[in-house]
Amino acid sequence: MIATFLDSYDFSGKTIVPFCTSASDPIDNSLHIFTELCPDAVIAEGLTANNEEDIEPWLQELGLLQRFL
Repeated sequence: MIATFLDSYDFSGKTIVPFCTSASDPIDNSLHIFTELCPDAVIAEGLTANNEEDIEPWLQELGLLQRFL
């Protein structure tokens, strides 16, 4: 399904931030799909989001979330 979605739109110059939840396969096993179908897009570091505590640091690392104290 993700391949159909990626193939249906032009992601040239866009940044794709891949993530998934999976008990068996990490996101690294699927990243090739993004680079193959969206060669002109920027593919950010992916995350297998099985632990809620990993999400906020990952978003901060990508610069997508600012921590307000």
